[in-house]
Amino acid sequence: MTSLARRNGFSTWGLALAVLMGSGTMVQAAAPAAKSSEPAVATLGAIHISSAEVQQLLRAMPESERAKVKSNREGLENWLRQRLAGEAVLREAQQKKWAERPEVRARIDAAVKDVTARVVTSSYLESIVQLPAGFPSDAEVSAAYERAKPQLNMAATYRVAQIFLPVTPDADAAAIAAVRTRAAELAVQARTGDFAALAKAHSQDAASAAQGGEVGNMPLAQLLPETREVVATMQPNQISDPVRSTAGFHVLKLLGSQPARPATLEEAKPMLQAALREQRQQELINAHLSKLAPSSSVSIDKAALDAALQKVN
Repeated sequence: MTSLARRNGFSTWGLALAVLMGSGTMVQAAAPAAKSSEPAVATLGAIHISSAEVQQLLRAMPESERAKVKSNREGLENWLRQRLAGEAVLREAQQKKWAERPEVRARIDAAVKDVTARVVTSSYLESIVQLPAGFPSDAEVSAAYERAKPQLNMAATYRVAQIFLPVTPDADAAAIAAVRTRAAELAVQARTGDFAALAKAHSQDAASAAQGGEVGNMPLAQLLPETREVVATMQPNQISDPVRSTAGFHVLKLLGSQPARPATLEEAKPMLQAALREQRQQELINAHLSKLAPSSSVSIDKAALDAALQKVN
């Protein structure tokens, strides 16, 4: 099943896939599943990813990113395949005792030392820069809003519905042509009939089909790249010809749109609060570092530094 919404991340997805792929908990997620009454979410031979492990990963994400990841079935399923493949490679390497090679062991030891130093340092600094729960105050947020107001804009949004017909990755030209023809027939029917009823009856994206094809109200950046130009040029209640994406064909209907506009204080408040807290924390960190290592106490041997640089091509 594929929604019209772009899977940011698990790309912007800040999904977000890149973020998830970089998470240390991913290795845990690809380990054999513990005994559970729930079936494994994904399986490759003896390798399993359990439902509980996927839930744990999602709960660890910010709520806004979690919603994007949950709605991106195509991206999520691709990620599960990649994690299973990654675990299979790890097990193959372990069977060959790859980690016992001297050059590999040296890299592991260096990585452990580096990660340990970063975790200890960052966690210690976090303890130093704890801010009161009431920071920033409403007055400070309002002042920041006034300063940043010209840059605080809400992108234009588009309320879109779709009828989605999938195309399998191994489909040949004849199969693709057949799906395209069926999508074109549904587009013709939708222009003179009930789009929502057709979506419920024929769309293969269950989440949007249950809503009469409605995907949601979102900016172009959150739509599939292949659909953005089409949606941007549509008029309210207009129905598109079939649009091909990597997953299949989409017959689109623009239900409505809102132009770009300045963000209100309430809309910008969460972002401003986070930015002000981050700024203040960084100020406290810099102050602490300056106290530990004041410039007047740091000595740099420029000749030794130049000599070290010359030894590196």
